Amino acid sequence: MNPAFGRRLFAVTALEIAAVLWLLALVAALVGFNAYVSTIRTEQAATLDRVTAAIDTPDARRDARVAGRLAAARYPRSSVIVLLVDAERRVDVYQPASHEVPPMVEVRKRGDVGGEPSASGTFAQLVIGLSTVFGLSVARAHLGSVDVLVKPNPVALVDVVRAYIPEFLLALAIALAIAVVLARAITRQVLRPLVDVTAALERFAAGDLSPQPIVADARESLGTLAVAYNGAIAQMERAFGERDRANARMRQFVADAGHQLRTPLTVMRGFIAILRKGDLRTPEDRARILETMNRQSHIMASLIEKLMLLDRWDSDTERGAGVEAIDVGRLVEDVVTPIADLNASRTVRIDAPAGPLAEIDPSDLTHALTNIVDNALKYTDGAIDVTVRRRGGDVVVEIADEGPGMTPDEASHVFERFYRGARRDIDGSGLGLSIARRALERAGGTLLLDTACTRGSRFTLILPSARAADIAPGKDLALKR
Repeated sequence: MNPAFGRRLFAVTALEIAAVLWLLALVAALVGFNAYVSTIRTEQAATLDRVTAAIDTPDARRDARVAGRLAAARYPRSSVIVLLVDAERRVDVYQPASHEVPPMVEVRKRGDVGGEPSASGTFAQLVIGLSTVFGLSVARAHLGSVDVLVKPNPVALVDVVRAYIPEFLLALAIALAIAVVLARAITRQVLRPLVDVTAALERFAAGDLSPQPIVADARESLGTLAVAYNGAIAQMERAFGERDRANARMRQFVADAGHQLRTPLTVMRGFIAILRKGDLRTPEDRARILETMNRQSHIMASLIEKLMLLDRWDSDTERGAGVEAIDVGRLVEDVVTPIADLNASRTVRIDAPAGPLAEIDPSDLTHALTNIVDNALKYTDGAIDVTVRRRGGDVVVEIADEGPGMTPDEASHVFERFYRGARRDIDGSGLGLSIARRALERAGGTLLLDTACTRGSRFTLILPSARAADIAPGKDLALKR
């Protein structure tokens, strides 16, 4: 962030806060001045009452000079001037600068204002004018031929106001100091999201790409900037996470493929070397070698196909594109019956009544059924039962065998890729149950295992059910063979 921008923002903020505080100080001063003016008005009224009561005599009613002497005797020590005027004279009664001496009584001709106390200067005129604005005027009364006027003493008024000027200036200085402190705190608070985002971008430019979200409040003036930055960081973190997952999947794919393809490739290379040397003892050796190589090539092709299928599913996290309402009973019948026919020596019992409907991709369910039944045929010798039932709001397919079952350790790893347990003498890639579980997840279902040593294994496929109304008229609900 440009330091000059921060300084300008600080200066503007400080001036704005100072202006507000100065305005408050001025308002407070004016409120105080108004209270002082109110005090003077009260003093004028009280003085007028006292003076009129003191000069209410026949002589005083005719002569302002006599009235002046009586007024001076009753004059309170205050900041007002008592003016008595008759047809010929003008008498001023007022408190001099020192309150320790008696009041001054000045007698002049009517119309002579030369001896009246007055304040000069711009400040004095401002104070006097302001007092007039606040309603300070002359209090009047009339007794006989004498007019009685009580008005504020301008000198005393200005002196009182001037005495508070240092305090007012001190208040302005304190307000400025407070404004500077508040402006610094506010500027830091306002600029914090900008400073944090700038620092984060500079860190990125330096090569540190680790996501570090910024604490932000969208209600702040620049908080939306930090919120937007956090959103970009979250998006970048998701992108990095997806990249890392893709790289991990690729590394896993390469490692798994290399591991599983090594054995058939080694076998085939060995037989190819024998064929090239012509080191065959009998004609049957050639046929046996070719048959073994053919079988190993099929194993390699099947393994590659399964790995590519899993990789494609890992890249596509959405449900299968062909999701539709399927009659699970008919689909199970169509998928498992051919497998049972190919293994006529085994007992495969199918209890799959038509009717239970599931909202799935039939190819996903086909992959799951094929691999689980094939796994049961490979690893067990007893009968296999395949049943379809509706359970609550789900459709449940159970595949149970009468084999030796699994140990708890085997059951905890059985769905991992390339895991084959202790029965490694049986042909297979260790991917069948991984494919089955991933296929069920894509179908929106769940695959559960219930097994124990000596009592066989039961795989339960739980599928999301569908309503009959979701099926288009004339739609074939079973997967065709």
